[in-house]
Amino acid sequence: MTFGSVAKVIVVMAMAEEGGQLLPTLFAVPADAPGVEIIADVPFTHNYPHGHPSMKFTDVELTDSDILGGLGNGEDLQRLWFTEERLGIAARCIGAMQRLIEESVDWAINREQGGARLIDHQGVSFPLADSAADAAAGRLLGLEVARLTDAGADPKLVHGKASMAKLFCSEAAGRCADRAVQIFGGRGYMRTTAAERFWRELRVDRIWEGTSEIQRLVVARSLERRGVKSMLT
Repeated sequence: MTFGSVAKVIVVMAMAEEGGQLLPTLFAVPADAPGVEIIADVPFTHNYPHGHPSMKFTDVELTDSDILGGLGNGEDLQRLWFTEERLGIAARCIGAMQRLIEESVDWAINREQGGARLIDHQGVSFPLADSAADAAAGRLLGLEVARLTDAGADPKLVHGKASMAKLFCSEAAGRCADRAVQIFGGRGYMRTTAAERFWRELRVDRIWEGTSEIQRLVVARSLERRGVKSMLT
């Protein structure tokens, strides 16, 4: 549960039963309600100040006022949440890629090896070019999804494109971080460098708010349901 160790209210997706039907519904659960407990709060690879504990709910009693958005509307609300979160992750990755490229280019220009600057070696300059292409493409994709969101485009189409942006940008940021560590060499593995920190911190962006595999599934379904032209233009 994200920030479950410090949250006052926990948003939970659960099935509500009504008329013999199971309805996906969001509930606002007070963290101090009887039956709510943290059963594990293990450290993660990244350095976020608050963890993601595993929580257990035992006979927790709620009222109608704890329902968010009405019975059975949980998946629609979750889709809106995922759209925003996935676009936010894409934006974070775009910024991270730019920082990594700035650090790597500065190092490659000023560091000499064998009488030549690192950037004069194709083994360094070509990966920098690949990272620049990744960052530029990711930025354009992220901005396009943000534009569609601001314009009030079809939420389901935007949801598919946000998944595409998260997929591309998170994978591209991972590639950029790996290249940066390689360009810095041994220094890239030191905890004093941005390359090492980003290499470690960015890994989770291919996992949370839906793994890369889930994003591929969403994009593939969007291609089928919304059409190729809608997804690519």
